[in-house]
Amino acid sequence: MTLDYKNPNDWGKSPLTDSALRKQQLLAENPEQWAAMIESDIEALSTPIFESEDYPPFTGTEFIATHSTIDDHPYSAAFGQFLGNGIDADIANILAFGSNRFDLISDDFDDPIRQLATRIYSRFEDMGYWDELPQESSDLNYDNIPY
Repeated sequence: MTLDYKNPNDWGKSPLTDSALRKQQLLAENPEQWAAMIESDIEALSTPIFESEDYPPFTGTEFIATHSTIDDHPYSAAFGQFLGNGIDADIANILAFGSNRFDLISDDFDDPIRQLATRIYSRFEDMGYWDELPQESSDLNYDNIPY
């Protein structure tokens, strides 16, 4: 005996269609939850991008390609240290802005480059480097910068 089943909404034919059907189902079954989701989406869209970004405003590769020196970088001392110790420009840029994303270097905690980046980052953090951006290069204590 064959099963005589009709798929009225074409479930399972496409992930996009299934997603739309799930949203329609959620709207029909839980209008309060749907309204809360829409409200959060509207709030997220009304937040300016620069306030919601967790990443630097430019990539390290982009910065190196458009600048002849790293002195124009807002966190040039940290950026230069990470670059000078063999860390990829994009990862060095993220670390230089104060994000401790060492997982971008390697998932292995014993990786020597990851350990080196951690030590450099810790030294800058101990200096209070990201607490307030120095206005002049003379404000930096170069004895604390790891080489």
